Amino acid sequence: MKKTWWQPPARFEDRQNERRISWLELFYDLVYVACIGQVTSHIAAHPDGHHIGYAALFFVFIYWSWINGTQYYELHGNDTVRTRWFFFLQMLAVGAVAISAPAAFQGNGFAFTVSFLVIQGVVIYLLASVSFYDRSHIRLSAPFLFCYGAAFAILFISLFCPPPAVLPLYLLAIVINMAAPVLSARYFSKALASRGQQFSASPALIERFGQFTIIVLAESILSTVSGFSSVSVRTLLVWTVFGLSVCIAFLLWSLYFDMTNEQELKRGYRSYQFFVFVHLVLLGALGVFGACLKNLAEHFDMTVPVALSRIMVISPAVFLAAMCLIGRLIATEDDPQTKNYLRQVTRWNGVVVLLLAAVAVFSKDWSVFTLLFTLFILLAIPVAVGIVTWLRHEDHASGQ
Repeated sequence: MKKTWWQPPARFEDRQNERRISWLELFYDLVYVACIGQVTSHIAAHPDGHHIGYAALFFVFIYWSWINGTQYYELHGNDTVRTRWFFFLQMLAVGAVAISAPAAFQGNGFAFTVSFLVIQGVVIYLLASVSFYDRSHIRLSAPFLFCYGAAFAILFISLFCPPPAVLPLYLLAIVINMAAPVLSARYFSKALASRGQQFSASPALIERFGQFTIIVLAESILSTVSGFSSVSVRTLLVWTVFGLSVCIAFLLWSLYFDMTNEQELKRGYRSYQFFVFVHLVLLGALGVFGACLKNLAEHFDMTVPVALSRIMVISPAVFLAAMCLIGRLIATEDDPQTKNYLRQVTRWNGVVVLLLAAVAVFSKDWSVFTLLFTLFILLAIPVAVGIVTWLRHEDHASGQ
């Protein structure tokens, strides 16, 4: 029974490129809703550069823990009690992160750090167990074990340091964690080539990124509803602004999923890792924008503060710039329709990025309605271009 239920991790060579996302993965993703909610709530309460930077650091920790859990299940997960147990342990630690985040934002990060030490320790153990059961995987796991072990030690040391020294140690731990895939990329590719293999991200893995994006987008909707529910007098202007906020969230959803839905990444480990890092920037921009939507409800009777309006213009610009990079990572060699669609949308995404940058630099004294209406019009441009491009190709194909 132990051999059947407590099986070793799946071998990398045996992973299935075509598979469905498991219910365990979906359940695992849900616990991150609480963490994202804490980060966006902090930004909504303090929409300025200092607090956004501090929240961004916490978001990187959260995102990287999600990446580690997601990648482990993709490469070595199986439906056994062992896998469920360690996923449940990570979920408990992630829940503890959400509970301890408010205190960490106020400078008391002890519980927050302990929670991440548990997550980091579980990841280190899982990677080490892969090498224990499959000795051929030791060299592939070594860079990750070294970097993650060093980051674990730094986080542990931060527990005994005065508050001014904790933030630099956090930053160092993040850099070392994120250096692991960068340092291992060249060797990883060579090792796979020696086995006659090439890394490719499965459709299920790409879909997991879409699910995490949905979680962040959902916070935008929740922030909008929360902000506008606090408005005591709901005039036509209030309802119009609410509608614009939801429409903007829908445009952001359209831009992301129309470009990535049922698409495959270019083959190669570097392409996938670039995809991971670009999503960090993309999701951070979405989170900041969604948090600021809640703050707008306080400014119906006055002009929007310059700092807040610039953040709300710059964050979708960063999102679109990230989407331009993601468009370059999609494999389109065998699909001319998708290739043409991505080329057109990516081009107009770039144009809108420049327009948003100009708006952020030269404009001021926005009303809430003017700000959101401008964002709606600009974000609608690449969406409309994509729809027209796709329909033209469909008409051309049906005419033939």
